[in-house]
Amino acid sequence: MTEQGVVLSVKDEFAKVRVGRNSACASCGKCGMTEKQKHVDFFASNDIGAAVGDTVSIEIPETNSAKFAFVAYCLPLIPALALLFLSIGLKWADWLSVILFIVGLAVGFTIVAVVDKLRKHKWMETPQILAVVGRKTVEQDKTEQGEQNNE
Repeated sequence: MTEQGVVLSVKDEFAKVRVGRNSACASCGKCGMTEKQKHVDFFASNDIGAAVGDTVSIEIPETNSAKFAFVAYCLPLIPALALLFLSIGLKWADWLSVILFIVGLAVGFTIVAVVDKLRKHKWMETPQILAVVGRKTVEQDKTEQGEQNNE
């Protein structure tokens, strides 16, 4: 799937690209955008040297949504359910089981966040910037800053 977005930030070989909602978003769901979201941010491989403010065309691999959903939603449940079943098996109080489940969720999300940072957001095929569609010029930057100051 190819989309257009704006580069929000650049760090090392990755760029954070914001892709806005379009008319096809209602039925697709491949990027993980819900009906209420107006945009979604991607970390994309920036081999072409796009800069902050550039409008770029990015390729989002088709397999991302299922793998991302598994990593983001299912992996954190593993320690949570393990602690819950352990507490039930040991016949601990129900309130303690609930607390352990919540602690397990926190541990699971922390593990996912740390591993995600270590892997540099490479759980799956990384979206890739294909081309710069439009560059933000210095004049446009000055115009936008002047409009913001006037408000």
